Amino acid sequence: MVLPALLWGSLCAAETTGPAAPTIIAMAQHLVQEQFMHRSLGHYHIEFDTAYLHPQPEPNYWAVVGGFVSDQNFPNTYVAALRLVCADLARVACWRLEKLAINEKIILDRGEPL
Repeated sequence: MVLPALLWGSLCAAETTGPAAPTIIAMAQHLVQEQFMHRSLGHYHIEFDTAYLHPQPEPNYWAVVGGFVSDQNFPNTYVAALRLVCADLARVACWRLEKLAINEKIILDRGEPL
């Protein structure tokens, strides 16, 4: 059967064209925590819950939706829109947090609407 082999090949190719979902989610969580540490939002230690990735129409642009508990043990939700701006996935400087909403309140808003 040639068709399944072709389909498998295209699925594998699709996975290698950009960062893997866990990498994107981990970077979003890092950038959310960084906002807490540098923007005086009142919490310095947070524990993340499951997050979901929502690719956007633009290349290298994603929305990550998830939850976390702060050091006050208060459940929170977040939506983070981030963009990959250079090829080195491991460098934090290659990722830009475009938008951040915590508990439905906009904390950061750079760029265009999602």
